[in-house]
Amino acid sequence: MDRTSAALQEMTGEPSSSRAESGPAKPHVNNRRTSVLLREYMASLDASKASLGSLRDALGDRGFGVLLFIFALPNLIPVNIPLLSAVLGAPLVLLAAQLTYGRHKPWFPHWLARQSVSRQNFEAVVRRALPHLERAEELLRPRLPALLSWTGERLIGVALLVLTVVLALPIPFGNWLPAFAICIIGLAMVEKDGLAVLVGFAVGAFSLVVAGTVVIGLLHAFFLLLSSLAP
Repeated sequence: MDRTSAALQEMTGEPSSSRAESGPAKPHVNNRRTSVLLREYMASLDASKASLGSLRDALGDRGFGVLLFIFALPNLIPVNIPLLSAVLGAPLVLLAAQLTYGRHKPWFPHWLARQSVSRQNFEAVVRRALPHLERAEELLRPRLPALLSWTGERLIGVALLVLTVVLALPIPFGNWLPAFAICIIGLAMVEKDGLAVLVGFAVGAFSLVVAGTVVIGLLHAFFLLLSSLAP
């Protein structure tokens, strides 16, 4: 044993041979794919419920993109659930506002972080999301990094803030496209794909046109109804 090894053993109290046999250190949790993190989080649940705070902590700095995706995804399911977009839109607005402000990780008030869903329902949502997420992980890759710089993420936050507000509004047929755009942008943020962010922006812009057309049409019909009822 040379002097360096002896000194190392003395400082650590651990034989150098066992240190060598222990192999390389495990990679940081966020070096693994998001789909892997979600599977590991589901496997680690030892309670009957999954809380928003524990999910945020498990995702680390990927929290914004994945949470945007998870909260927007149920709006793409062709099931008419009353107030679904409003209920899920509130945390989406909060996430978008934090991105605009410049936070690196999502923050939730204590009462919201403690909110939970049953493990069964959470796993049902995640299992529905995983195939889409895994396909996205194969297709998306780091591109146009300037769009995901600190300044770029502030602009993404502003765009998401507009889309999440529109999503939360009770606009007939006006929720699907904003939710789709948010899902694209969320996954693009996770995989650092600026090109996919631009695709999400394009879908989002089209969704605003559609939502605006629906609102204008409803207002026009409302005023026609008022005029027909007037003496």
